[in-house]
Amino acid sequence: MEKDIQKIEEFFYRNHKQVNNPIIKSFLLDSQNLYLVQKAILYPTDINKKLVDESFQSHYMNVRKTKYVSNLIYFFSLDFDKKRRRLQNRTLLVLDKGLSKDGGTTAKELIEDTSNEKKLNHIVGEGLLDNIGDEKLFNSLKKLTVKQLQILEMIYVKEFSIKEIAQTLQTTPQNISNLHRNALNKLNNTLKKRGE
Repeated sequence: MEKDIQKIEEFFYRNHKQVNNPIIKSFLLDSQNLYLVQKAILYPTDINKKLVDESFQSHYMNVRKTKYVSNLIYFFSLDFDKKRRRLQNRTLLVLDKGLSKDGGTTAKELIEDTSNEKKLNHIVGEGLLDNIGDEKLFNSLKKLTVKQLQILEMIYVKEFSIKEIAQTLQTTPQNISNLHRNALNKLNNTLKKRGE
């Protein structure tokens, strides 16, 4: 028994470079494979060598398959991530870009503000909504966006010119005119619907 252990240790010592190979190490970690190798060292018959060889080939094929699948997953995930980023960059949601070629109204300005009345009064200031006595007009004004309300207040309450409003809001006079026109059209349409 002690001679057998010594013979096995000598074999592994002589072949320590090959045994340190990661594939061989993983092969020897399996107790059944280790038993086959020890048996082939102690009794070096053709059958024992053939059993070790077949077992190692099977192990090696499994390692190769695992490596192949691992690489597939890695490269497909990289490719998927590139495609996802490319798609995201193509379909950006830009709310502050003009809807028409000449700039004009933006998608952000067309989104109806559903915040409460206090927020509107705070942003617009106490002026336009406080000076409206007609309930229909008041409710119609609340349907406008905050920017449209700001522009109407600056024009009709504070008596700013279009250029002054454009400078204050850091935009073009044409954009202010478009917003003013859109606000008046929206008010007109809302009042017509309520009048019917």
